[in-house]
Parts: sequence; C-alpha cells; structure tokens
Amino acid sequence: MLAVLAAGGAAYAYHTTTVANLERDVASLEANNRTLKENQVQLETAVNTAEKSLKDAEENAAKQSAAMNALTMKNQSLQRDKDNAMKIFKDHNLTRLARARPGMIEKRANNKTADVFRMLENDTKELMDVDTDTNADGVQSDAASGMGTQAGDNPTGATDSNGN
Repeated sequence: MLAVLAAGGAAYAYHTTTVANLERDVASLEANNRTLKENQVQLETAVNTAEKSLKDAEENAAKQSAAMNALTMKNQSLQRDKDNAMKIFKDHNLTRLARARPGMIEKRANNKTADVFRMLENDTKELMDVDTDTNADGVQSDAASGMGTQAGDNPTGATDSNGN
C-alpha cells in the first residue's frame, strides 16, 4: 500500500511539474504571438507607406516625362524657327540690298529692332516686378512711393557726399 501511495505521489508530482512547464511554455508562446502580430501590423504599415511612395514617385516620373516631352517639342519648334531665320539671312545679301534700297531696309530693321527691344523690356519688367514686390525681409515694397524702405534708406537712388 505504501508503494502505491508513493507511486501515486510521484505521479502527482510529475504531473504538477509537467503541467507547470507546459503552462510556462504556453505563456511564452502567447507573448511571442502578440509580438509577432504587432510586428506584422508595423510591417503592413511600412509596406503601405512604401507602396504610396512608389506610386507618388511613378506619378512624378510621368509628370516629368510629360514636361520633358513638351519642352522637347517646344525646343524643336524653336529650332525650326531659328533654322528658317538663318536660311533667310543665308539666302539674302542684306548688305547689297541695303545699298540698293536703304529706305526699305532701314525702316524694316528699325521696326524689328524696336519690336525686339519692346519684348525685352516687357520680359525684364516682369522680372523686375517680381523682384520689387517683396524685399529680402518679406516686406512689400512700392518702388514708386519708396514705401517698404528702412530708416536711412534713400528711395530716390540719389547719393549724398558720403556715398549714402
């Protein structure tokens, strides 16, 4: 009877130890499972972010390609215009024509020169307007009234004897 009780006690101790080890292993596996699920969520977020970045990069590449094609087409058009203009100069002896008909050439040359100067003036005026709209401090300025100038600034552009 004593042997049966000893065997029963030993079996109970073995069972208790084995169950405790298994419960500890189960708790460890559940902790690992939670960690893996959290990592999966983070990886899915990273994948979504990477896919969005890739999509944005592809859209930007498409926009750049379209812009490059447009610039290429415009460049080709301007090149054709330049080639046509150069052909005119090659085909005509302007010196001989100017000597033969000075009034006609002078009038056309003066008109075209005035047109070029007017276009250049308009282009530079646009650039100057952009430059004078805001100064380096971000203060709006008005070139005509001198507003937006700092104390001691001379809005007229004239200098005194000190160079100010």
